[in-house]
Amino acid sequence: MTDSYTVVVERRPKVKARPRHTKGGKVFTPASTLQEEDYVAQAWKDQVGEKISGSIEVSIVYSPDATILHVTTSPHDAKTLRGDLDNYVKLTLDALNEVAWDDDGQVVRIHASKVDRPES
Repeated sequence: MTDSYTVVVERRPKVKARPRHTKGGKVFTPASTLQEEDYVAQAWKDQVGEKISGSIEVSIVYSPDATILHVTTSPHDAKTLRGDLDNYVKLTLDALNEVAWDDDGQVVRIHASKVDRPES
């Protein structure tokens, strides 16, 4: 049996920014990325509120107004938005580590797309 959860993050999605370096050579994640990850994580907490165990499949649609996530437990073990799709996905999956699942290593399949408008 599979469990399925859908979360809508109602705001324009952002890409994960590249790590920055201080003059002393330390690496840090920009505050804007940390804030966006917190926003996505809070949407999961508010709309689902539990972690998923086992293998996971993730479907994500990015539009100018929202991010729609559809997360399903997996039976398998195995132009409007300018940013690279993989950077949107990276921020989304990182935001949900320890919130929706223990580690994004549980994700065995990803379907992601950028659209002008989400489908009704």
